[in-house]
Amino acid sequence: MSELQAGATGRETWIEPGWPERGGMEDECDFRQLRHHTKNVLQRVLLQITQAQGLRANVCGSWLLADLRRRILLSAEISDALFGLTHSPETMLERLRAMSEGTIRLLAEDTQAIRAEVSVAGDCPKPLRRLVLRAVHEFVGNAVKHGMRARDGGTIHVLLATDIDGGTTLVVTDDGVGFDSGQNTGEGLEIAGDLAASAGGTVSLRRTHETVATLQLPSPREKHGFGSRAGCDATTEQERG
Repeated sequence: MSELQAGATGRETWIEPGWPERGGMEDECDFRQLRHHTKNVLQRVLLQITQAQGLRANVCGSWLLADLRRRILLSAEISDALFGLTHSPETMLERLRAMSEGTIRLLAEDTQAIRAEVSVAGDCPKPLRRLVLRAVHEFVGNAVKHGMRARDGGTIHVLLATDIDGGTTLVVTDDGVGFDSGQNTGEGLEIAGDLAASAGGTVSLRRTHETVATLQLPSPREKHGFGSRAGCDATTEQERG
């Protein structure tokens, strides 16, 4: 194990919300998350342009335009899924898979082969679904940018589980190198922490031989303002992307 990897393992981090007592926190996170998402895309685009400078002009032009177009379209699709601008696939399994795979394709190197394995157990309460999707965007984005940094490929596992009472847990795992040594959390995890707090939940990050990001949310029935909901189905959906 390298010194970089050794410095980033064996630690667990709990993400403290930025506004623990503030109501309507999810709405306050909207523009912060949009800005963070846009920043990630622009960083990726700038890097692509830098890497293309050494190519011959005719090859560079066609390749660069095609790649920029692909990443811009992916960015638009992810923004739609995050902020509900267009219709999303019906099931949470499809939505999580689309979000995970789209984020990987957007942020990964062209030469990387990164897979997403997505599974869903139980019926995530409707009031929590948008929040879960937004947390997946941050967790998977961090796994690509940090965990899979300088690697040829790997697998990111995404698991969403809801118990019969409506309590919901999201776990995103990767076997990459994690954050740089000495770095604790980034803006993406802070956003996820604030989103979790808006629903009375928590976010944690554990680093051992792999990195595990966890979002835990109580049943919406336990938080004032979400309203009541009938018992959740115990159905299980699984699919590998």
